[in-house]
Amino acid sequence: MTLLKNLINRNNNIVIQCHDVPDADTIASAFVLMRYAKSQGASARMVYSGRSKVTKPNLLLMLKVFRIPLEYVEDLPRCKLLVTVDCQYGAGNVRRFDADEIAVFDHHSPEIPEGPSIVINQALGSCSTLMWDIIRKEGFNFEANQDVFNALYYGLFTDTSGLSELRHPLDRDLSEFMPVNWPLIKRLKNSMLSKEELDVVAGTLSSSRLIGEIGLLKAAPCDPNILGFSSDIAQQVEQFNGCVVYCEYSGGLKLSIRSSVREIMAKDLAEYITRSVGSGGGNIEKAGGYISLECVNRAAPGISPDDFLRARVESYQNNFDLVYCGSHNIDFTSMNLYRKLRIPLGYAHTTDIFTEGAQMSIRTLEGDIDTAASPGTYLMIGVSGEVYPIKKDRFDESYDTLDDSYLPEADYMPVVSDKVTGIKKTLHPFSRTCIPRGDKFVRAAELSRDTKVFSSWDAEKYFYGKAGDYIAAPETDFNDVYIINRDIFFKTYSKADQ
Repeated sequence: MTLLKNLINRNNNIVIQCHDVPDADTIASAFVLMRYAKSQGASARMVYSGRSKVTKPNLLLMLKVFRIPLEYVEDLPRCKLLVTVDCQYGAGNVRRFDADEIAVFDHHSPEIPEGPSIVINQALGSCSTLMWDIIRKEGFNFEANQDVFNALYYGLFTDTSGLSELRHPLDRDLSEFMPVNWPLIKRLKNSMLSKEELDVVAGTLSSSRLIGEIGLLKAAPCDPNILGFSSDIAQQVEQFNGCVVYCEYSGGLKLSIRSSVREIMAKDLAEYITRSVGSGGGNIEKAGGYISLECVNRAAPGISPDDFLRARVESYQNNFDLVYCGSHNIDFTSMNLYRKLRIPLGYAHTTDIFTEGAQMSIRTLEGDIDTAASPGTYLMIGVSGEVYPIKKDRFDESYDTLDDSYLPEADYMPVVSDKVTGIKKTLHPFSRTCIPRGDKFVRAAELSRDTKVFSSWDAEKYFYGKAGDYIAAPETDFNDVYIINRDIFFKTYSKADQ
C-alpha cells in the first residue's frame, strides 16, 4: 500500500496545512490532496495561519473561481493527522500545531529529519508537481476534476515564473498533461501585480550592478513572479549577457535568472550558484533557484548571503572552459586511452517513433535534446537513461543488436515528443538492446574545471561537464568531443594498455 493510501486509510479526518502567507503552489497542493482524500471517503479541511490573511488579488480570485475552502486559523485543536504541503512541519514559514501524526509533502531543501511520512523532492519546481505525480499514480481522475488540474497548473505556473524555470521533466509533464483553461489562467496571471509591487519592480531595476558580464539586481521581499517580471526586463539590457534578480525569501534568497547568449544556459547558472546551498534549475534562457541562509552559514561562516551570491556569480564566469566541436586545440593524444566495456546499452530508430522528417524533442533528466526523425539517425540510451543521437553508419560500425527490449536503471524514462503535433511517446517501447562491437577506444581525461562543449549536433546548446566528469573523443575522430558523467564513465569504460 502506498504512503498516501496508508495515511488516508488510518485517518478519516485530515487537516491539510498550507504555509503562512500562502501562495498559489501551496494552495493548489492542498486542494488536490483534499479532493483526493474526499474521493477515498475521508474528511479533510484546508487551513493556514500566520500574521495575516490572504490579500493578493490573484490568490483571492483563485480561491473564488475554484471554490477552494481555505480557512485562516489562529488556533487549531489537536488533530489526528496533520499534513503540511509546500512546507515542512516545524519550519519557520509555517505555524506549529499539535497532532498525533505528521506528514510532509514539499519540494524545498530539507529542514527536518527524514521520516516514513516525509516526502521531499527538491529537484521539482513546485509542490504542485509532487502532489500531481503522487495522486496521478493513485489513479485519480483528473479529467473529471478539471478545476483541480487547473489549480495545479497555476501553482506550477506561479512557482516557476510562468513556466520559465521548469527544473525537472515531471514539471514539464505536468504542464503538458492535459488541456488547461488558458483564459482563466491568463485572468489569474494578469491579476498579480499591485501598485506596491510595481514600486518593488522599479526599485529592483534601479539597483542593478554589473558583475563581469552578468547583471545582479536585488529586490525588496516579494512574490517570486515579481522577480520573474523584473528579470524579464533586465534581460533586455545590452550590457547583460545574463542577469540574476534576487530577494530575501523564506529563510534565504529566492533567485530569478535569465540568459541572452548561448555560452550561458540559465539553468546551469542557477545550478552553479545554488550548488550545495540550495536548489536551482529551469531552461536555457530562464531559470530560478533558492539559497538557504542556514546552508550559507555552514558553507561560509561570517559571509552574508548577498556577498556569497555575488561571489558565486563571479566564480561562475571564471570557472569554466568552452570547447567548440571542430575548432578546439585540446591535445587528446596526451590523454589516457580507455576501452568501452561490452555491456548492454539501448538504442531506438527515430523513424520507429515518428515519421521521417518529424522534429523531435527528447526529454531527459539532463535536459531536452532536439533532433529530426530520419532513417540515418538513431538514439542511444545509456545505463542511467542518458540519451544522445548517433548516425546510423557509426552505430552499425560500433554495435551488435539484440531483439531484447531495453530498460535502463533510471529515475526518469525519457519521453519523445513531436514538436509540431505535441504527441508524446515514452522511449521505452521503441528501445532495443545493443552490445558494443569489438574494441572501441576513446581518449579521455578528468575535468579539473567545469566545461561547456558545443557538439556537432546542436550549435546553440552545449553539454555541461562538472569538475570530476570526463571529456572524451573517439580515438578515430578527435573533433567529436563529448562529456561523460563521472559515474557513467566508470560504469562503461576501462583503462586500456597503450
